[in-house]
Amino acid sequence: MRNQAYNNAVGGGFANIVAGLGVGMAPVAVAGFTEITNNRSSRTALTNSCARLGANFVGNVSCGITALARGPEYIGLGRNPAYPLVGVGRILFQIGGGVMLLHQRAATTAALNNLGLPPTSSADYRGLVYIIVTTPAGNIAVGFLHNLYTLQANRVTVAAQIGNMLNRMGAASNGLPAVPLVARYMGGDFNVGFITPRGGADGYSANAPFYPAGAAGMGTTYSGSLYDYWYSDIAGAAPPGLIVPVASASSITMDAGPGAGLAGLAQRMSDHTATMLQII
Repeated sequence: MRNQAYNNAVGGGFANIVAGLGVGMAPVAVAGFTEITNNRSSRTALTNSCARLGANFVGNVSCGITALARGPEYIGLGRNPAYPLVGVGRILFQIGGGVMLLHQRAATTAALNNLGLPPTSSADYRGLVYIIVTTPAGNIAVGFLHNLYTLQANRVTVAAQIGNMLNRMGAASNGLPAVPLVARYMGGDFNVGFITPRGGADGYSANAPFYPAGAAGMGTTYSGSLYDYWYSDIAGAAPPGLIVPVASASSITMDAGPGAGLAGLAQRMSDHTATMLQII
């Protein structure tokens, strides 16, 4: 039921989002899906989700694990077929004195997952997963993060590393040389209030133009918190071929209550808006 609400060709959440982008808007370059808990069963649904966005499903990448859990959490990635895939990466939190970040990169999601979560990676933290694609303006890296909500100290620690994680995207790793990038972007559910700039990165956020009945009517969650937004290393004028990022949000993916929209399917969706960033 939830997959239908997102992926129906007519009336589905993602199809409606694309229809609302407007004439002259650039296509969806990269898509990210957070809070994926099953790498296997999610693939078909995410393949369909990407198709509704005009993208190809690239795969899921594990981003961390909860202590005593059966398996890791994943972030799903998609890309526009017009933008060649350069590689994928992740930046994890690891055990040590103070905050330590571990960067891993590979050519594909499968190769990155085959590295496994390092034995030194810290449980109860979630890392950044990113994809590098080539646009007409050059290579860009786009990362996604789902910061844990339940452990306040942990999520504050993760948020404090936003700038460091952003700067490490595309760096040399696992025998692969650094990738020259014209811009880096980082979005997701940060589960902390929006602050800009943060760690030297400029932030971009937006409220949705409308909210379903019962919602708080602000922010990016049903309860009214502004937790979903973007950061970029673009400061001031954007590089040629890109624009200064413009954030937007859509409540089309948000729970709408029993019997509302999509013949009642919408109530089985998310308590978060979809969050977009126009960059081209």
